[in-house]
Amino acid sequence: MYARWLLVALPILGLGFGVGMAVYIFSHAGAYTGNQEVERPAEDVTSFTWPLRLSTRVNVLLIGVDVSLGNRRQVLPTSRSDTLMLVSFDPARNRVSALSIPRDTRVLIPRFGENKVNAAYAYGGPGLTVRTVANFLGVPVHYYVKLGPQSFSKIIDAIGGVEIDVEKDMKYTDTWAGLHINLKKGRQLLDGERAMHYARFRHDAAGDIGRVERQQKVLLALFYKLKSASSVLNAPQLLRAFSENTQTNLTFNELITLSAFTARLDSSDLKFATLPGTNSITYWDPDSSKMRQVIAEMFYGVDASILASTQIEVLNGSGVPGLAKQMALRLQAMGFQIVRVDNAPSVVDSTTIIDRTGRPGVARLVAEVLGRSRIKREVGTGPDLTVIVARDLARGHTLPVGVSSRR
Repeated sequence: MYARWLLVALPILGLGFGVGMAVYIFSHAGAYTGNQEVERPAEDVTSFTWPLRLSTRVNVLLIGVDVSLGNRRQVLPTSRSDTLMLVSFDPARNRVSALSIPRDTRVLIPRFGENKVNAAYAYGGPGLTVRTVANFLGVPVHYYVKLGPQSFSKIIDAIGGVEIDVEKDMKYTDTWAGLHINLKKGRQLLDGERAMHYARFRHDAAGDIGRVERQQKVLLALFYKLKSASSVLNAPQLLRAFSENTQTNLTFNELITLSAFTARLDSSDLKFATLPGTNSITYWDPDSSKMRQVIAEMFYGVDASILASTQIEVLNGSGVPGLAKQMALRLQAMGFQIVRVDNAPSVVDSTTIIDRTGRPGVARLVAEVLGRSRIKREVGTGPDLTVIVARDLARGHTLPVGVSSRR
């Protein structure tokens, strides 16, 4: 229900670091910022190279979670995720793209069936949330950051507030939750608490979608503020507040690599979008056609029409029943044409993509979806691409985080 802390994650990843931060980071190189609950990509598959260089695309799911209160105002042991945002760091295009997923989005949650996407966290924590989002979008989720309710106000106050043009008067009171929002229209400097109120407000005709847009607006304001010299001086304190209120499977070195990458960008290199869809009585129903276009551009850097015109056959050489079908469904969800799913002539060790298109970017995209695959160029007749799913994918060595090796 509350999303104040999620607004912190992307700017923190984009914060340039000073000497104090560097000393802390390199003395804690192997540490995590929280208890790891989702497995990391295989050790032999890395997007991070020395020194602090991002070599390939990294997708990070930001999960905002708040406490839930019972009928006696007691804190309940489980809660739903309040806000979800998938952030893609793309070194090939020097771009950061962030897709907000409304919390009422209708999805299929593995083992639990159709529900709102925010229910995945209540059923299975970060692990099931990552898997649900990866399956729903058809995008590998390599890492995640879960943020708790204390992050937002502390970090906003640490940088001296953010300047926001509040688009209208906002007034709302929830005595039960202890929430009292009273903001006036106009450009103004908001401290942590008032910025939190701005980000939480959704009591107008736009509802949760309006709240998502305000979150993105505050993120951009934070980006500007965190790139300033005064904020860099506060880097160690900001990182400490972030680390004390988050859980992630990113190491500190990896966080700083993402920070260094983002700090070099301009605001025009930050792309925000909200999952296309429409409001029904209960759900945010995704618009599949528009969703595929957004995903193709933001997370793969290609035009959706190219995917729609590419024919793929998927052959199972893994020895695991159903694995080829699972990969075919993932590629189909992205917009590819799946023309055949069958068994390969024999079990093979390494997943291979046979490319007959003459468009290497398309084959590389499929390889990225699968995690890591060998690409073989072939001239001849047949589908544009043949994907031979092998034992390495079945073992999970290249299977993207959030993707199950079971049917």
